[in-house]
Amino acid sequence: MKNIRDRIAGALYGVAIGDALGAPLEFMSKEEISRKHGRVTEMIGGGWLNVMPGEVTDDTQMTLAVAEGITEDPDNPIQAIGKRFIAWAKSGPKDIGGTCSMSIRWAAFLGQNDAPDEAKWFEASKYTSKANGGRSGGNGALMRTVYPGLYYKDTTVAIETAGAISQMTHWDKKSTEACNLYTEMIHLIIESVNKEQALQIIKDVLQGSEYGLKTRKQLNPTGYVVDSFNCALHSIAATGTFEEAIIEAANLGGDADTIAAITGGLAGAIYGYNEIPERWIQTLDPKIRKQLDRLVDVAVKNREGKQ
Repeated sequence: MKNIRDRIAGALYGVAIGDALGAPLEFMSKEEISRKHGRVTEMIGGGWLNVMPGEVTDDTQMTLAVAEGITEDPDNPIQAIGKRFIAWAKSGPKDIGGTCSMSIRWAAFLGQNDAPDEAKWFEASKYTSKANGGRSGGNGALMRTVYPGLYYKDTTVAIETAGAISQMTHWDKKSTEACNLYTEMIHLIIESVNKEQALQIIKDVLQGSEYGLKTRKQLNPTGYVVDSFNCALHSIAATGTFEEAIIEAANLGGDADTIAAITGGLAGAIYGYNEIPERWIQTLDPKIRKQLDRLVDVAVKNREGKQ
């Protein structure tokens, strides 16, 4: 059985690894990827955002904001997370999803400062959903919710926190459900024995939901949260290593960075940090690695009851 630290580090690093591998392929079809690159197995850089090899995008940046907010105020993290969302949005990131962007701007306006409370965030999220015709079921919340499943000892607290974090920007039942399911999987898989047990956990958690293990031909790698989550689940079930899972997810194309980031969280929890190719880890920005390492330490201490 892998230790808790290895699983937690694997999941958190997995999000960043998947993001960086998939970012150059975002908005390309799998056929376009195949024609231009063959099967992508390295962090090649480029793409519509012209990222450097190993550069992460909003998937990882928002995941880090969530993690930092939770460590600052684990009992009531929304305000702490929110002020980081606002500061990040003001910093001029290369990419920020439309739903996230609108909710963040509206929350800052409603709060009249850089730290609106939970009620203001939910009000902003409801406004964004209404402005979008009731459609805010993108994957921008799911991509950032790995840390509650890593940090909190209690499964229910982890799930409820993930749901609230989703609702900060995405006032949508399907988004909240996906975040809850993902968090429950991560939280339980961290303490599983092997891949077979982890897959059984996934199947048990999904029971009664609209999600399932689909074939590659059945997938639609869009930014809709249901599609993205199904792509990630397929990438886990159809492969046998961390490396294979991330490569499969990224090469599906479409919203490739987010699909690979979601996959990375699950794959990292299953296989652990020590199964992540060292070449991928070393390609990440050293500053990102340092921040990831610190957040892993905090999560491990809390999960093991040492703080």
